[in-house]
Amino acid sequence: RGGGVAAWALHRKIISAGATLLAWPLSGSTDPMSGFFCTTKEVLARGENRINPIGFKIGLEIMTRCQCKSVQDVPIMFQDRVAGESKLSTKQNFLYLMQLASLYFHRYPLGSFLVLLLALLILLLLLQIVMS
Repeated sequence: RGGGVAAWALHRKIISAGATLLAWPLSGSTDPMSGFFCTTKEVLARGENRINPIGFKIGLEIMTRCQCKSVQDVPIMFQDRVAGESKLSTKQNFLYLMQLASLYFHRYPLGSFLVLLLALLILLLLLQIVMS
């Protein structure tokens, strides 16, 4: 409660909501897409040799592969960018989907195929709506 975004365009809000929805089953966070997080050495140690530091969302990677039991969200109000450019691109969306697939296979080895298929269909539908 208390966080949000300033004046994002509708397509940006839809993509963000879709990406968040796809990540929720993997984490205990209300905002698993956040790039702002902190943790302990003990939590990181549980993911030794399993964390992919190249991942698009390292916080989500840590929550999943290090088996975080407790997540405390702190609301952040995101403002419009005043400098630089967004990294959001088709390539980044694809890399995020690949990271999600890897995390789902890690967390839910038996049901991952069906969950992944459903998630990809939902994301494709959202992207199709945004692009049209």
